[in-house]
This record gives sequence, C-alpha cells and structure tokens, in this order.
Amino acid sequence: MAVSWRRIAVPAAAVGVLVPAALGTHALLSHSEEPGTSAAGIRATGPTAPGAVPDDARATGPEGTAAVARPSDAPTRSGNSVSVQLSSYDAQRKQAELKPSAGKTVRTGDVIAAAPNRHAPSGALFKVGKVTGSRDGKVRVTTAPATLSELLGDQKVDQRAALQPGEVSVRPLSSGVTVQKPAAGTAAGSDGPATPSGSPGATPSGSPSPSASASSGVRTQLVPSGTRPAATSSGSTLSPDARKALTTLRLGVNVPLPKGVEATGKSPAKLAGEVTFRPELIFQYEKRGGLNLLPQRAAIGLGGSYAYGWQVHGKVRGTADTGQVAVPLAAVTGRHVFWVGPVPVVVSTEVTFTYRFTAGGRIVLDADQRTSGSFAVGAKYDRQAGWQALHEAHQQTKGAAPRVEGAATATARVGAHAQVFLYDTAGVGGDLSVHLTGRAAASNGSAPAWALSAGYDLKTELMLQLKIFGIQIADLRTTPFALHDERKLFGRGKLPAA
Repeated sequence: MAVSWRRIAVPAAAVGVLVPAALGTHALLSHSEEPGTSAAGIRATGPTAPGAVPDDARATGPEGTAAVARPSDAPTRSGNSVSVQLSSYDAQRKQAELKPSAGKTVRTGDVIAAAPNRHAPSGALFKVGKVTGSRDGKVRVTTAPATLSELLGDQKVDQRAALQPGEVSVRPLSSGVTVQKPAAGTAAGSDGPATPSGSPGATPSGSPSPSASASSGVRTQLVPSGTRPAATSSGSTLSPDARKALTTLRLGVNVPLPKGVEATGKSPAKLAGEVTFRPELIFQYEKRGGLNLLPQRAAIGLGGSYAYGWQVHGKVRGTADTGQVAVPLAAVTGRHVFWVGPVPVVVSTEVTFTYRFTAGGRIVLDADQRTSGSFAVGAKYDRQAGWQALHEAHQQTKGAAPRVEGAATATARVGAHAQVFLYDTAGVGGDLSVHLTGRAAASNGSAPAWALSAGYDLKTELMLQLKIFGIQIADLRTTPFALHDERKLFGRGKLPAA
C-alpha cells in the first residue's frame, strides 16, 4: 500500500520527524526512546496552550530562520528535518530565496511555515513550486499556495488567546486620544463599575503615554518571531483581574464635538471618557483521518471584552454631525502565533476605533454612563453546513440618571472596525458600533417626554474565499450578517415613533 508523505515546516533549531500525511503533525513529537520527548529531546506537550512556544523554537529571530522536514527513504515515522533560512520572500511575485543547512536540499512540494520575521512580518505559509536556481548556497524558488490541511494534517486545535502587551501596537489617530498602560496589579479590564475620570486623557501615575500630537508612527511592540512576550516580574502572583488588566488596551478619549454644540449648565461640550478593549484571536481547526482532504471544522476571528466610559455633554440648537464617515480614534494592530506542536500558525488583526456624534433640532444632553460587553466576529466552517459568520454580542450599560431636554435626537457612537488575517492572507472582517442615544419631545399640553438608550450594531463580512483552509467556496462578501440591539436605560413619558 502506497503511503503519501508530506514535508512540513517547523521552527528553527527544532528537529522533528516526518509522518505520513494521514497521521498529521501530532506525531512530530511522539517518536522517541524516552516517553514524552521527540527524537531531538523536545518534550511532547500535545496541543499547546495559547502563546506557548517550544523551547527550541525561541531561537527563531528576525533573520528568517526556519526549517522544512523532508521524508526519509523508508516509510517509517522517523525522518530528517532540514533547517533553512528565509533569505528573502516576495508574496506578490511568488518568489522566495532559501538557504538550506549544509549538505541539504530544497525540493518541489516542501511546505514552509514561518513565524513572523523581518522578511515576512506576518509570517509565511507556502509550498515550493519550483526550484529556479542556486547561488552561494542559497536556492531561489517559486512559491505556490499551501493550505492548512497540507500543513497540519490530522489535528484538533481550538484556541482563543488574549493578545499580550508585547503582541500589540497602538497608534492614536485623533487629538485628545492617549494610550494608557495600567500598572501591574490593577484591574483595568474588569467589568466592575468604574467612574470615568474627570480628565479622561490622563495617564495613571507612573505610566507615561504619548498623545496623538506626540506620536510618531506606530509604536511597534511586536516581539521577535518565535519568542513569547516577556513575562511580568509578578508572574503567577497576580490575581486573575490583574492578569486580565495586563492584556487590556486602555484609551483615554477627550475628542472635539462638531461646531454648533455648546456647553450645558453642567459641563463644557465634550465626548470623553475611556475605552478599554481586551482583544482575543480565535483559531480552530479539526481534521480526522479519512479520504476527505478537507477539515471537519475550522474558524478564524477576533473577539474580546470591552468597556466604554461615556461622558457626553452638549447643547444643540440646530444640527451637528462629525461627518458621514466616522472619525478615527486609534489604530490597533496585534499578532499572535498559535503553536501546534512545533508548527507556527500566525493570526493577525487590525482594529480601527472610530467615533461619531450626530444631533438635530434643539436638545440638551448630559449623560455619564458605562457600557461593558463582549463580542466576536469572524467565520466558522463545518463540513456539512459550510462557511457561516461567527458572531456574538453581549452588552450592558449603567450609570446615573441623565439630563435630556428639548425636542430632538442626539447620538454618540464609538465603533471598532476589525480585520483578521491568517499569515499574510486576508480572511474576515467585522464592525462593532456601540451607541448612546438621547431623545426628547416637546410637551403637547403634558409633561415633556425623554429617553436615554444604549445599543450596538455588529456586522460580519467574510472578505475572501479563505482558500488557505483548503476549502473552495464562493465569494462570501455578498452575505454579510448583522446583529442589532437597543435598550432603554432611563426615560419619562411617551415619545413619538423614531
């Protein structure tokens, strides 16, 4: 009986074993004389926890070191791994230059997966299409798309990892936006009650943060590929809330409202407060043995918890609008490597926070509220049901009774536009728009009616065919999915229909 073999990439310095394609990469660390270790002495851990990096993989650095396993001449579970360096990589031109270790070769069909490095900032996954030449020990190759099925084989991976501080970079895009770093031991990401600071842009003591005007480009904090973010000195002594705080992004917001919005009797006109966000990257893959090459299940997406400390104060005598297009607050980029044994699966995200304020008529709005919730956007696949949108949203808002007067509607929105990538291939996107709305109606022989409501809109868009999963599907940009919810917080009287 013929046995098919697959070459598979592993991180630098990791010596794996080659397995038949039907066995999957779980066997890469399973063949050794000592139980629990590989032939190279790497301890087998089974499905790795999010963020876990095999010890030998930590050597992977910005020079593009990688390795590709090659089949042995005999159909056994043991084999040789060939260390290579990714000397250059051009995804658009489908070209790469590899430097194999001494005495080794690179051949058509090799599957290479690299953690992020300076040649492939988002990591790389490709097959060697053809060897086109060699010089000075380097081999020039053309690249062809590779799928997760070719890379992972028979595996079950179900992970959701919060981005660590070293995996996130933030760039303020508006004046009045600051990046706040919570001190160790604080619970910035907790869902407990918190009162927006009177100076929402203020930075906690001992945690300097640049303002938008002081920022010069992206504050890149991504660690070298193959290394886990530096652990805090407190380590496991931190409480769960404190550990959560260290993975929570905090933005101080004090942004200008459009012309025509005046101060109220309680406060200068402003949209201010705090935005906290704890991003989590979602990756799922499951394939069992059988003749079908497609996975049984798969998923990719972005989720997390959020909290908005709203301070919305303004008096409008006509119309006010920041614009039909929301104003950007800050751009957040993150990247996480899910290690499946010694194999890196790179998932990245780009999130742009925005705001918008609209009002029409004569209205006075003084509201101090706190909205907290969680959401997830992305795509999930089941062999029987096909691709579907991944969507979930939960939200609650609470605070002191507001002041809403007049005969109009005013709405403040803070949105988050997210895109999620697998290696350097776009996959899915989504929009979360959280809003706070005050409505008032003039009296008609009775007491004036008013209400303050909060809600959200969540939209998911499957942007590409997601062929990287090995699943041929139609373009799904025509099938977006949307969730909407709005709940009255305070009010009096009966308002006319919106």
